[in-house]
Amino acid sequence: MGQAFATRALERGHQVTVWNRSPGRAAAVVAKGAVEAPLDRAAAGANVVLVVLSDDEAVLDVCERDGGLLASLGASTVLANVSTVSPDTVRRLAAIGPAERILDAPVMGAPENVAAGHCRFFVGGPLSTVRACDALWTDLSAGSTYCGPVGMASIMKVVSNLLLITGVAAMAEAIAIARGHGISDELLQDVFGDSPVISLTSALRLKSLIDPDHPGWFSPTLARKDLRLAVGLAEQAGLPVRVGPATDALLTTVVDSGKEWPDFSAVIEALA
Repeated sequence: MGQAFATRALERGHQVTVWNRSPGRAAAVVAKGAVEAPLDRAAAGANVVLVVLSDDEAVLDVCERDGGLLASLGASTVLANVSTVSPDTVRRLAAIGPAERILDAPVMGAPENVAAGHCRFFVGGPLSTVRACDALWTDLSAGSTYCGPVGMASIMKVVSNLLLITGVAAMAEAIAIARGHGISDELLQDVFGDSPVISLTSALRLKSLIDPDHPGWFSPTLARKDLRLAVGLAEQAGLPVRVGPATDALLTTVVDSGKEWPDFSAVIEALA
């Protein structure tokens, strides 16, 4: 995802400096014109720093460590967390400060959508700071939705992913049941591929559900992480949710199988 953002920014004429936790992983965007720098200098002189990491622990580590991003922000640099994390994590970053320059800006869309500028940002934080970055949201995406104070965009992203993940799990059950009664994959693709009862985002994973290799980029581990964020939000609100935990159980079966599937559409394997 970070590579997709860096590539899109370069194509739109931005000067891009990158840092990656894994040495060598930034080589592709460096070859396209990005500059690689150590973490403690990666934010130097930047107007906006985008943090694109896998989970809460990684975001807090990179932002809070000695020589991390919060310590090295310029006097007017905005830090926008694009990672899907708990709203408490982004609020913690804002509490450390500078609060007026910390945004949560998770994105809806796969890496190929990001690279093509077809993704969409949810943005939370001080409205004046969000609006000051409007040109960036426009350059990198198909648009942005302002969600309120910092943390609210992360809530919106987490509940959106809840809909996506549970919807795909429900479609996996429908496919498994249909197969069990002799319905062919060809007929399933014909009917489900043009069905009003399936969301557009779920329909995009129809082929991956049917394909035994389950190609994609959103791993079962990451999907389960996002589900657990949503269930955690429900617990905070005192809501006795059921669908999220049931889907978590299916994904856990897949994660614990020992095979590293590329995409969470492998949830259908839990029904085999």
